[in-house]
Amino acid sequence: MNVTRIYIDTLRALLNNKRYIINKGGSRSSKTFSELQVFKTIADHSKKNEVNTIVSHSLPHLKGGAIRDFDNILISECIEPDSIRIKNPYEYKLGSQIIEFVSFDKIGKALGGARDRLFINEANKMPFAICHHLMQRTTGSIFIDYNPSHKFWIDDNGYITNPESEVIHSTFLDNIQNLSEGQIYDFKQAKIKAEIEEANDNKGYWFNWWRVYGLGLDGIVEGAIFHNWKVGEFDNSLPHSYGLDFGSRDPDALIKCAIDRSKNKIYLKEEIYTTGLSSGQLLCEIKSKGVDNKLIIADSQATRTITDLKLGGLNIRPVIKTMIVEGIKIMQDWEIIIDPESINLIREFTNYVWLDRKGEIPSDTENHGIDASRYIITTILNHSKLKKTKLI
Repeated sequence: MNVTRIYIDTLRALLNNKRYIINKGGSRSSKTFSELQVFKTIADHSKKNEVNTIVSHSLPHLKGGAIRDFDNILISECIEPDSIRIKNPYEYKLGSQIIEFVSFDKIGKALGGARDRLFINEANKMPFAICHHLMQRTTGSIFIDYNPSHKFWIDDNGYITNPESEVIHSTFLDNIQNLSEGQIYDFKQAKIKAEIEEANDNKGYWFNWWRVYGLGLDGIVEGAIFHNWKVGEFDNSLPHSYGLDFGSRDPDALIKCAIDRSKNKIYLKEEIYTTGLSSGQLLCEIKSKGVDNKLIIADSQATRTITDLKLGGLNIRPVIKTMIVEGIKIMQDWEIIIDPESINLIREFTNYVWLDRKGEIPSDTENHGIDASRYIITTILNHSKLKKTKLI
């Protein structure tokens, strides 16, 4: 078996009976592949009948990632995956071990049977409530991996500093022997672009990308506008409505929003983030999200599209034109909770920066979901002090 340092450190943590084995690092560092190799090693040597569960936020993600990696590990060991699958394609019987791949999107699904080991793949995209229930029903070690693009429940709940945790840091350099020349070239180019941004005192997209995916360090963007947000499950018990930002070359972004005034919290969930849709296609996409007759506040500059969507049966109206920065300040006064599957919205909140902090001029790129969020938030909160002098 061809292994990296990550495999060795992960296996050592398992043999040392660590409860939480946390692989935190950059892209292409072999985190997931090495952890799956450890599960293969367990199957090769353990005589106990045990259940191992690999979970992630969606089944397509598992199929294109962990399941494919595990099949490749089996093939490299001259094992035909179909010969040991007992529930195609999600469950394997290897030696005395059951290795199952499962996606969880609701807490109820996590309340099933117990397991001996748990592997939470890309944990920063999984809601804490679901992960917590899964962990409580795991008798042995819990493997966790992620790219540290933003703070999430693993930081908020002290898992990183827990004495029962082993934190393994990794970068692409730990796996460089298995990368193509093209992949290595891309990393080198990202490093150069990050250094240029830093030299120009403009730490933006490339600086943060290199820090997270190149160096495997916690994401941080200098001049970030929003520091008052975190990843968490959307509170569906609250009444909700929607913000809509239109795109042409940019994406159409539909954001679901709920506001809990008693706790000063705003919940956001990305429902649509897609380019190239006609008015008719956008109408179908919005209706497929089950918006019913919920209020939608949309970009006021696309009056024709708004008319088309209204004729299509949506409860939609344009946002009142206000100062962008005033809307931002309103949002900064609340704790913002972003659903973990809202990948584009999380990216935007991470990278949304002031182009000129003193002049209060925000970036005008990568802000489509943020704009949609701002439309509905400022409308719901109905702040009368907004200055109506510039397009929102």
